[in-house]
Amino acid sequence: MNQVTPKQQLKAKRYLYFVLALSILWIVMFIQSQAEWVQNIKESIGLVPILQAKENSFYNQRIDPIFEKYCVSCHDGNKDKGHLRLDSYRQLTFSGRSEADLTVAENNLLVERMKLPADDRLAMPPYGRERHSEAELELIKLWLAKGGSGELTEDDFPEAPAKAKVIKFADINWQHIEQLREPLQPQVSALQNQFPSSVSYLARTSHLLSVNLSHSAMPITDQQLTAFQPVAELIAELNLNRSGITDASAQALIEMTELQSLNISQTQATAQLLEQVMNLPNLKTVFADSKIVDQVLLEKFTQQGIRLHVVERG
Repeated sequence: MNQVTPKQQLKAKRYLYFVLALSILWIVMFIQSQAEWVQNIKESIGLVPILQAKENSFYNQRIDPIFEKYCVSCHDGNKDKGHLRLDSYRQLTFSGRSEADLTVAENNLLVERMKLPADDRLAMPPYGRERHSEAELELIKLWLAKGGSGELTEDDFPEAPAKAKVIKFADINWQHIEQLREPLQPQVSALQNQFPSSVSYLARTSHLLSVNLSHSAMPITDQQLTAFQPVAELIAELNLNRSGITDASAQALIEMTELQSLNISQTQATAQLLEQVMNLPNLKTVFADSKIVDQVLLEKFTQQGIRLHVVERG
């Protein structure tokens, strides 16, 4: 059996050290080439803060919504086509097969793909999908031109177009509206037959009523107004212009607790009636003849938060 000489042992050790050093160098170089790994290591030992966009950043407010609308359906944690994720600022920094930092403006592959014609096979979003506008693409380019920051806010982009206002319409609960209308529906229908074209709902979405008696063939009297007593709690608008009502109608009006707008111009009503209706809880607007309104009454209505419109008789 051949004996291993000390010289051979030394040579073997040197070779082993060389291979070990080469392996360590390769591992270090490999890790350095993995930008995300380097970031994770630095974060874990506290050398750098966690990479994420601030809540009030321009990225979160203006750029991320564009990616969310057009890109994330194909590029998020569930479906990362091309190993690209655009569902967060962090992923935008390290994602994609190219492993390019997509927050850098120069040679930005994402922008180049978004600039392609819609029918180009490399275009993003792909053909057939909803496509971003030129204004949205320019907004991304503006953000990149200032460093693709996750910290700069909208105040740092005064040249950016104003953010479009999003108008949200509340869901309408039609069943609930019908339930509110149902108890007095027969009485409302009867009044609509008795006073054609004078009684309607305030809106399709409301159970409250708008009553306009100013165009009746015969002026409405105090007695006729009492016909509305069964639905008094539903009347929000009441127009009695040119009607025959007097102060005797005050009690009927006081029962209209939802009344918001009242017109008693060119009637026989006096300031006494105005004094009585002034405390209605929801009243906001009143129209009355100038001859029955003085400065004291105007001030009283103002104190109640009610707009009293003075009407000159024609």
